[in-house]
Amino acid sequence: MLVLSIAALIVPTALVAQADTPESVTLEYLDAMRERDWNRIARLTHPDAFGELRELLHPLFESRLPEADDFRQQFLGVRTLGEAQALTDTTVFINFLRFMGERVPALEDASRRAVIEPIGHIVQADTAYVVYRSTTTMQGMPISTMAVFSLRQVGETWRGLLTGDFTALATALRQALGG
Repeated sequence: MLVLSIAALIVPTALVAQADTPESVTLEYLDAMRERDWNRIARLTHPDAFGELRELLHPLFESRLPEADDFRQQFLGVRTLGEAQALTDTTVFINFLRFMGERVPALEDASRRAVIEPIGHIVQADTAYVVYRSTTTMQGMPISTMAVFSLRQVGETWRGLLTGDFTALATALRQALGG
């Protein structure tokens, strides 16, 4: 009976220790980015982010301008308006990440070598902000930057939110398509 009582006290503590923390999810997310594992990134992304990205990219799902077909091909991997509208939000997200990952190949090598060090996090309501340091070398020069990764709680875990990069690119896209 004593063994069962001790086990009852230890098991909940062990389960809590294994729960996802904002830092652990951030590290996993950034590791998936480094590996260009788009499906894994999608699994680590908050469901609200998929619809938010679709809304940011709404010109790709509405524009009938001829140049929109080229943008759809680049950003989403499909050419026609009908094909774009048929994509699920998750597929839009994955295809868009793939496009973004291919846009800056010069940084790919540096990001693969980067060492990520979480500094800590703050929680505001259901959103956590993880501050981390990324250290790498480019052309033999050490580069260290500080960044913040935002996550929102889903049940007992955390999932990543969109970064400002998505918003900036979507704004440029809207301007290019007259939206």
